[in-house]
Order: sequence, then structure tokens, then C-alpha cells
Amino acid sequence: MLACCIMRNIALQMLCGLLLGIFHTAAQRAAGASPPDSAVPACQEIVYATNPHYPPYDWSVGDAAYDGATIELLEMAAPEGVRLKPVVLPWKRAMLLAGEGRIDLLASLRITPERSQYLRFTSHRAFPNPIVAFVRDDRRFPYEKWDDLKDKVGGVSLGDTFGGGFDAYLREHLHVEEAPSMEENFRKLDSGRIDYFITSLYAGQAYQATHRPAHSVVALSPPISEQDIHFGFSQRSPCLPLLDRLSARLEELDAQGVPEQLLRRYSRKYAEHHPCDHE
Repeated sequence: MLACCIMRNIALQMLCGLLLGIFHTAAQRAAGASPPDSAVPACQEIVYATNPHYPPYDWSVGDAAYDGATIELLEMAAPEGVRLKPVVLPWKRAMLLAGEGRIDLLASLRITPERSQYLRFTSHRAFPNPIVAFVRDDRRFPYEKWDDLKDKVGGVSLGDTFGGGFDAYLREHLHVEEAPSMEENFRKLDSGRIDYFITSLYAGQAYQATHRPAHSVVALSPPISEQDIHFGFSQRSPCLPLLDRLSARLEELDAQGVPEQLLRRYSRKYAEHHPCDHE
């Protein structure tokens, strides 16, 4: 009789242990079970920067805000419920901070091998952005290909890249000087210190619409390159999982002609709010 009691107690203890184990495993699975997106770090705010001197795409307004076609397109494309926080910095500084993961997104920039080392770009473009060489009309020279720039002194803005293989060609074959801004480069062009200035067609036209230099300036044709510009997330950003959603929305907006509409609208706005400067 005693032996039967002992055996019964042992059996009950084993059964209880088995049931507890089953309940514990079920509880762990229930705790681990979650919606598919919960494994992705939550992104409630995108800290972004863009070029503060690149109208009509973007320009700074004071020390803490931007205006321009880029800003409205980003607001239209960003996922609902995600806040956008601008930080205004020199463009080259902003790129360094994005590489460190301290800025989530760089808006409206060209894809290059160097930038692809620390950014993941949207698969669809944000805007078209043909790159041209601006020259003084009275010092225009024959131009059909990159080699026609070899015996000239050119200008570029600090941090700008142009894509299509031109960046490597520039470093190896051309004599160019860097200046901090588009304004400084156009002043150097007007004074004859450089023979040409390479920048965006749209941005250069926006500058010309608000400035009256001593000499007329024109854009040479054909363009240096015609690659598009994109949005790029820092590879260290917790907002990186939003990349595909942002790309899909940009594609939808592009199909509706929105980027070109914004460029035209903000070209007019920039010209209206920035009276012509006589240089």
C-alpha cells in the first residue's frame, strides 16, 4: 500500500512538471509572437538634411528649416504618422553625420559609389536633375564633349558630385576649383576667375532669376550628365526599413508628374521671394 502511494505521488509530480513545461513553452511562444513589422525598430521620426543652397530643390530658411520642392515631395512621400525633423547644416557636414547615423535621411542627392558606402537609396528617383556647365556668354567656347573642358579652369561647389562617370573624369583630367557655394562660383565666373561652373540646370536657372551679374551667363549644351537624384537613408538609421515604402510612394508621385510640377512652382516661389541682386 505504501509503495502504491509513493508511486502515485511520483507520477503526479512528473505530470505536474510536464504540464508546467508545456505551459511555460506556450507562454514563451505567445510572448515572442508579434505582428510581422514588430521585429523592425520603430521609426517615429526621420531626422533629415538637404543642401541648404540648392533652389528650387531646397534652400534653408533661418537656422532650423528648409523650403523648396524637395521638402514638399518628402512630406508627400513619407509614411503616415512619421514625423519629419529638419536639421540645417553645411552640405558636406550633413553627409558626414549621415555616415555616422546621426542623420537618418539625406534628401535629393545623386547616387555615387562613395555615397553608397553609407547610404541606401530609394529605388525610384525623387527628381530629374540635368547637370550643365554655365559660362559667360561673351566667353562661350565650343563644347560637345567632356574633353572640350580640358584647357579651361572650372568651378564646382564643395560636396557636389555629378555621376555618370564624370566625377572620376574631373579628378583625372580637368582643372577645377572648389568654392563653398553656388553664389561664390557664379561670382568667380562673372569676374573671369573661372571659365565655367558645373551645377544643376534647374538650380543654376533659379540663381540667375534672382541675380543680375555684370555679364550674361548661359548653359552649354549638351548636359554634362542627366542622372536623377534620390533620397538616401543612412545605413545606420532605425528608419531604414521605411526605404521600400518611400520608394513606392515616389514612383506613384512621379507617374502623376508631381516632381516636375514642384520644380516649376518652387522656381517661381524662389524668384518671387528673393529680389534680384545686382553684382
